[in-house]
Amino acid sequence: MQNSRKPKFLLIGGFASSLINFRGPLLKRLVQDFEVFAAAPYIDDDIREKVEAIGANCISTEFERTGLNPAKDLKALLKFRKQIKEIAPDYVLAYTIKPVVFGLKAAKFKGVKRYALITGKGSGFDETNLKSKAIAKVVKGLYRDTLKSVDGVIFQNADDQAFFEQNGLLTNTVQRGVIEGTGVDMAHYRLKNEPSLPEKVKFLFIARLIKEKGIPELVEAAKLLKKKDCDFEVQLLGWVDPNPGGISQKEVDELHSSGLVNYLGTTDDVRPYIEAADVFVLPTYYNEGLPRTIQEAMAMKKPIITTDHPGCRETVEEGRNGFLIPTRDAQSLADAMERFIKEPEQVLIMGQQSHEMAKEKFDVNKINERLLKFMQLSDV
Repeated sequence: MQNSRKPKFLLIGGFASSLINFRGPLLKRLVQDFEVFAAAPYIDDDIREKVEAIGANCISTEFERTGLNPAKDLKALLKFRKQIKEIAPDYVLAYTIKPVVFGLKAAKFKGVKRYALITGKGSGFDETNLKSKAIAKVVKGLYRDTLKSVDGVIFQNADDQAFFEQNGLLTNTVQRGVIEGTGVDMAHYRLKNEPSLPEKVKFLFIARLIKEKGIPELVEAAKLLKKKDCDFEVQLLGWVDPNPGGISQKEVDELHSSGLVNYLGTTDDVRPYIEAADVFVLPTYYNEGLPRTIQEAMAMKKPIITTDHPGCRETVEEGRNGFLIPTRDAQSLADAMERFIKEPEQVLIMGQQSHEMAKEKFDVNKINERLLKFMQLSDV
């Protein structure tokens, strides 16, 4: 650009910690070429310090992470619109549902280039009962209204792009493309010690503790394997989620006491837990984008067991770095787990293949350059 000032870039996230945990490397890349602003709901001092240490400015919004409350959402939108007007950004990128449907609407000013990053369909598209069908109808309407005027839409998997197209949520003219995953910092997710042949295979699950992530099937698979006197451990790492479909603290405690699973609690740093485990397992049927935890486990040389499901099937080459199983199928999950229990050398062989695939497909630096190229910002 000929102008001496740096162009302004606004990144809008759905929850504060994601600005660092998921988008920290992107912020570091953006500050090289832009004056950067990072917005998310209810930013605390810790996140603000970390974002500002990168060199970006922090903006706190008032959007609730979940649920639709028209009065609250409209109030938050109007306030955010004023904040954006003061910033006067040149480019805006929003990810997750509320930042996309409300944040990009708030940023609709003449001359502002606006891009949506769809990180999975999420729970807004569940249509299992009358209430969820009504919510899905509202969500589709919000997406359709916002996306008709944006400059581009980025998906994390091809299934989601097809869904949005089939449901008429994209106009024929809007630019769209698939960039698989958020990406991982390969240097950050590096093993301290090389994996060794496991004596007792530890299967690690990391996610919010909701049923749709496949926890009932994982528990049932553990029961099936216990009946066969297999020696193994199932570890759960993640927070208890109060949303519908959440596994209650009481249920988690009972599972832990039963010995079927070892609940590890929550953490701000998953790396020691991934390193200490042998196989990463995520039998999800949730509307995923492309699970970040799988990418992290692959970077740290762990084989993967996950479902043949949008966003997950992109992470596994069957028999090379793990196994894809049908959704809601505890027996298939148990069979895949048993393969590693009976052939522990496959933990090392497939784990190395996971690492090679992560370097090629999920290196965060490559992902971020693809994002900038999509937005035609590689040469700014």
